[in-house]
Amino acid sequence: MKFANIASTVLLVSICSITFAQAPPENQPKRKFGANTAGKRQPKPSWLMAPVEGKNLSYKTFESKSVDAKVSYLLYVPPQYDASNSDRYPVVYWLHGIGGNQSGIPNFCRRLTDAIETGKAPPMIFVFPNGMVDSFYCDAINEMRPVESMIMQDLIPHIDASYRTIANRKARMIEGFSMGGFGAAHLGFKYPDHFGSISIMDGALLGLEEIKRRHQVQFARIFDNSDDKFNAESPFFLVKANADKVRNRTKIRIEVGALVPPNQTFHKLLQEQSIDHGYEVHEGVGHNNSAILDRLGDKNWAFYTAAFQGNP
Repeated sequence: MKFANIASTVLLVSICSITFAQAPPENQPKRKFGANTAGKRQPKPSWLMAPVEGKNLSYKTFESKSVDAKVSYLLYVPPQYDASNSDRYPVVYWLHGIGGNQSGIPNFCRRLTDAIETGKAPPMIFVFPNGMVDSFYCDAINEMRPVESMIMQDLIPHIDASYRTIANRKARMIEGFSMGGFGAAHLGFKYPDHFGSISIMDGALLGLEEIKRRHQVQFARIFDNSDDKFNAESPFFLVKANADKVRNRTKIRIEVGALVPPNQTFHKLLQEQSIDHGYEVHEGVGHNNSAILDRLGDKNWAFYTAAFQGNP
């Protein structure tokens, strides 16, 4: 099967480190969220990332059977979580971009708390998994980095067993930015019985030629330098393979900043498969998740409200 040839090679080389922008020190220039990290040294992957905490946000670890070790994640609970011992909440699994820095997530969670408290967003739990820096949220064939298995086989059951979630697909969303957008599409379309909604934020929806040219190390480590193994995990393949399980069943949005060509190609593929979805290009925001959220405004929270409508 020939996959779409994605033309934006210059943009794709700047797939960036996610996180939600952290305020810079006074008198220091602001660092754009999603700034180009091409050529910069990435942090060493670790199953235990550096602790990050904030209001309603906490650093957690759990024992993963797939990894055979403790793995960290960040957990956000809505402000009313502790006021009741019986209320249950939908869950968003939010996937970071390449680089894996989660230090700015408290800023996003403050924004989320404000939206919940003002009634713009439904009360919900957010889980921020550890993507091991550059996993593309797949199991690596040539190294012990089973990120996909850790999330799907271990983390999701752990979250449902440990917290007051609504443990069904309709109340579970997969969302991510940049590499995390690839991961959201990869996991969302591969496991349609697990996720009732998919949110792709300026997704680095790499095609075969792009990952071979721009991410040779990851292509070798994760996919064993195999075209067939990459294609089998590609969101472009998975949409076609599982279209009948997604169509008229899953709520999908694609919000685009800088990476227009690959997201537009994916948008057209969904149209060809008659899969309803939202698609919007936000010109001038760059590859910057916070800027996309600013541009969306209350429309961002409305997506969660619509996705989780009907859940108790």
